[in-house]
Amino acid sequence: MKTDKVRKQIDDVLEELGKQLEKGASEQMLAYLSVMARFHYYSWGNIILIQLIRPDASKVAGYPTWRRLGRQVKKGEHGIAIMAPIVRRTKKQDDDETAEEVFAFKTAYVFDVSQTEGKPLPEATRARGEPGEWITRLKAFLAGQGIQLVHLGSMSKAEGASFGGTIAVRPGLAAAEEFSVLCHEAAHELLHRAEQGEENSKTVRETEAEAVAFVVCQAIGLDTNSASADYLSLYGGNKEVLAKSLGRIQRTAARIVEGLTAEEKPAVMLGEAAVLPCREAA
Repeated sequence: MKTDKVRKQIDDVLEELGKQLEKGASEQMLAYLSVMARFHYYSWGNIILIQLIRPDASKVAGYPTWRRLGRQVKKGEHGIAIMAPIVRRTKKQDDDETAEEVFAFKTAYVFDVSQTEGKPLPEATRARGEPGEWITRLKAFLAGQGIQLVHLGSMSKAEGASFGGTIAVRPGLAAAEEFSVLCHEAAHELLHRAEQGEENSKTVRETEAEAVAFVVCQAIGLDTNSASADYLSLYGGNKEVLAKSLGRIQRTAARIVEGLTAEEKPAVMLGEAAVLPCREAA
């Protein structure tokens, strides 16, 4: 498939997503965020392509990667077209080190695990109604980012808040609720406090943080109430604005999930919650 055709597919889906949000329907957005939870390390555009072609995909990789994992793509299976980066390596002047620069994209193909056969993949660690060890990992991740966690009984109606380097949480929250709140506030810290860029309204910032929390919770198998967020604010009648928000959500969720799953083997978390060590991902 030609690259221009793949780009048009992304643009068409983004257009339709915007129309659905304008109508007040969030189902398509939630479906997209659920796919993002499984493939957070892909760009938001490639996540759209995976959802478009195979919305039930659970673990995807390119042909060479499946071979390395002891699996073979079944005869007659058609891959999912995505955009893969073409990397240019250049040697730094007066230095032996080389730098990598993405200067173009090409069409590449990935296959879902259901399209392959061979050696079984080990199961990933998943939450089962309670975050369990994941909340410990999240707190360790926040500490590693220099973010202090405090419990404040004097908070008003809010369950959590971030103050630039500090996250406050209401004491006594259920573990699953605390995990979701921490993800939400972590998104504010990593995205809205640290990243430089255009200013967005409080509504957009809150919706982006809620979307990040939804993706992270879904990635570890934890269902939350984040699905109730009003995602229309991410659109605002402009698909370019929506694309930028989706990019921010993907980058932030990926950063958190990768921090949580650093101990997992890549093969275990394939297509779910860790970086897949292959060039196919874009």
